[in-house]
Amino acid sequence: MASFFMHKNHLKKFHVRKHKLLSLPQSEFMKSVTIIGAGNVAFHLTRAFVSNTVQVNQIYNRTLAKAEAIGEANGIRYTDKISELERSDLFIIASSDAAIEELSMHIPFNDVMVVHTSGAMPMSTLKGKYRKGVLYPLQTFSQNRKLNYSEIPFFVEAENPEDEKALLELAERVSNRAKILNSEQRAQMHLSAVWACNFANHMYYIAQKTAEEAGLGFEYLRPLIEETALKIEDLTPFEAQTGPAKRNDQITIEKHLSLIKDSYLKDMYNDISNLINKTYHGEL
Repeated sequence: MASFFMHKNHLKKFHVRKHKLLSLPQSEFMKSVTIIGAGNVAFHLTRAFVSNTVQVNQIYNRTLAKAEAIGEANGIRYTDKISELERSDLFIIASSDAAIEELSMHIPFNDVMVVHTSGAMPMSTLKGKYRKGVLYPLQTFSQNRKLNYSEIPFFVEAENPEDEKALLELAERVSNRAKILNSEQRAQMHLSAVWACNFANHMYYIAQKTAEEAGLGFEYLRPLIEETALKIEDLTPFEAQTGPAKRNDQITIEKHLSLIKDSYLKDMYNDISNLINKTYHGEL
């Protein structure tokens, strides 16, 4: 059968969860949710909603096995057919940025709200006659990681104040850090997140490869990475900076450059060192 819905035993668990919701305060606009997508963001949003008694009606994904994995794990119906989508108050498109617009054109209801979860894409990416918005959780998501959802910032936006308030209330059921941001502000926060997370993690990868070239393991760098992250709980990033570029230690910088064989990495090391030096010592 091309489209398979959850096992009977899971259906029982779903109904129990549904009854539990009746005693909890919830926005009149957002009593039920359908999640479009089955990647890392969809996985964690589903887990966050279920653990906070938000009613998730259905998971949709073009690859049935992915929708099934999330649905079976959480006692939620799932499908790989747009024609089998059931009505919910809120549809959340948790997909790649490139897929948002196309998916948004296939929501088969007009009397609902549809949001995407992208930090970089504007609300106008959504196409359709339904009400539109954004629900952006600012975090790095991997399916094999447990997260404290209450600490994750959730940024919301909607076309009208009523929907914005309802989205904010939904986010506040999951997080202690929910806030309204417009598309321009959200894009800036996403850019900040790329600097803080994606680029930083790639530096960890380069550091790992560099250590391995010396026959050493990444575990020797873990205490340094942990202290670097912990330090900014007490200091600003500007105050926390250390290293040869901050000290303007050109002898050490030249030694490092001589060790780097890859010309691209050599240029990157030099550019970052110059940027740090300029930050603390002015024009070079």
